[in-house]
Amino acid sequence: MQKDESQISRQARWQRKHRAMGLCVLCSRPAYKGWRCKKHYEQHKITMRLRYIPKVRGRYKVGGTSTASEFTAKRSTTKTRATAAKKTTAKKAAAKTTARVRKTTTTKKVAARKTTARKTTTRRTTAKKAAKA
Repeated sequence: MQKDESQISRQARWQRKHRAMGLCVLCSRPAYKGWRCKKHYEQHKITMRLRYIPKVRGRYKVGGTSTASEFTAKRSTTKTRATAAKKTTAKKAAAKTTARVRKTTTTKKVAARKTTARKTTTRRTTAKKAAKA
């Protein structure tokens, strides 16, 4: 249920008239999909993609044509920050894993030394006892 023509603004009247004629509501070109021409349809698609970025990764790539360079520039700065943060966390994780590997290898070496030392001492003592007896 729409308002009467006298109750709406002149812009809304103009848009209704253009919709009825099959023209773009932003300019006077023929409508492509819905109420917009090809140019304004693509523009709207990009602005909505940037406004509502999905939380699920890999849903779709955020980018656009040269007409939306100002929007992609904003997005690219946040991307570079995010990738820099990911790189630093990856470096920290790699450092932790190498430290763990070093610790385990050194503890294995020490344990191996201790077991060999015990074996040699037990052999010597048994050899000495056999010699004494």
